[in-house]
Amino acid sequence: MKRTVSFILCLATLLSTMAIMAMPSAAIEEPVINNIGGALVYNVENEKTVYKYKAEDKIFPTSTVKIMTGILAVEALGDRLEEKITVTNEMISRVSGNNIKLEAGDIVTVKDMIWTLLVNGANDSAYVLAYTVSGSVEKFVTRMNTRAKELGAIHTNYVNPTGMHDENMYTTVEDTAIIARHAYTLPLFMECSSSMKYSMESFNHTVHNRNCLLTVYYDKNYFDSQARGMNAGSTPQGGHSVVTTATNGELSYIIIVMGGQTVEGTIYSYTTASQLIDWAFASFNYIEVLSPNQIICDIPVTLSSVTDMVNLVAEDTLNIYLPADVDPETAIELSYVTYTEELQAPVTKGQVCGSVTAIYNGEILGTSDMITTADVARSELLYTFYKIEQFSKSKFFIATIVSAVIFTVIYIFGNAYLRARRPKRRRY
Repeated sequence: MKRTVSFILCLATLLSTMAIMAMPSAAIEEPVINNIGGALVYNVENEKTVYKYKAEDKIFPTSTVKIMTGILAVEALGDRLEEKITVTNEMISRVSGNNIKLEAGDIVTVKDMIWTLLVNGANDSAYVLAYTVSGSVEKFVTRMNTRAKELGAIHTNYVNPTGMHDENMYTTVEDTAIIARHAYTLPLFMECSSSMKYSMESFNHTVHNRNCLLTVYYDKNYFDSQARGMNAGSTPQGGHSVVTTATNGELSYIIIVMGGQTVEGTIYSYTTASQLIDWAFASFNYIEVLSPNQIICDIPVTLSSVTDMVNLVAEDTLNIYLPADVDPETAIELSYVTYTEELQAPVTKGQVCGSVTAIYNGEILGTSDMITTADVARSELLYTFYKIEQFSKSKFFIATIVSAVIFTVIYIFGNAYLRARRPKRRRY
């Protein structure tokens, strides 16, 4: 039996390999993008990068630096939101670029600083948080770089917590995606960066989200109802960058576009991000590759007078994230193995008899048990004949027959021997 199962496994593997070599690949058309430095699209649920463009090239991070600043602030201060901070000259002495005009002596809360950083990208809020978390900008930047390496972003170097240009500060689109994926797991980060605005009650001051995918406050030309979070900004040297997420209720994506140019008034980081969002939702979907209604194979049945075969189907439904144009009938190979060559009645519906594996382009998508589709009753007459046959093949039966033959032979020869030794009677 072990040799038989091994043979079936080997045969199934060989057939699968041959079929895979002949399988057509999905022909998803990649988007044509222009006037950007790099881009990447990542599917959250399946942890797959489905598109990237110049994602490994070194690039200036611009405002995406604030994603790491926000991560460290949320991780260190997320449970201290009502704590008050007194702004000092040292905290705001290096501030330039976009800010909310904090002054020395202002009393703010941790919540104010995290929300104004992640909603509005306020650089003075970034510096206040850096001092609050680490005591100095230098120590905070060291912590930023350490955290980046911990997450796997090994091609990134931070110099400040805001993204203001520095020739020694760099990253890659892939590294930015790694960092954004972690930020996505922080509920407070996503809540803040997805909000349209935030009001600082103590200052009677409201800031608005600078990500034009999320709001029309700064520019009505780029709003995308599918976008949510995370960061947008620019520098003259690094161009425009946007990191955002999008979901349709079933699939979620993280989209990164960096080094976007402005051409004839169009900011290509935003238009490309929306283009990639639409492309991702149109190009990928969950496709059913295994169904309990799908007959995988038949298996012989003995000791039944009504049928000599029963169907096997997958026990589980298997929906797999795949290119939307994949045809399961032609592109998905099903490799199966049964645990026995045949079944003996009675057979119970739902009885596990093997396993089936779905394969696409050489990648195993998933495996399910195979189960029987019907009950099969046993014929008592056939079962009786079977028991007689089995008994006739049993060691006990064979030993009994052999013993009987031996005793018979002994008896015959013994009787003959005794007769030969018996004295003959004389006749008178």
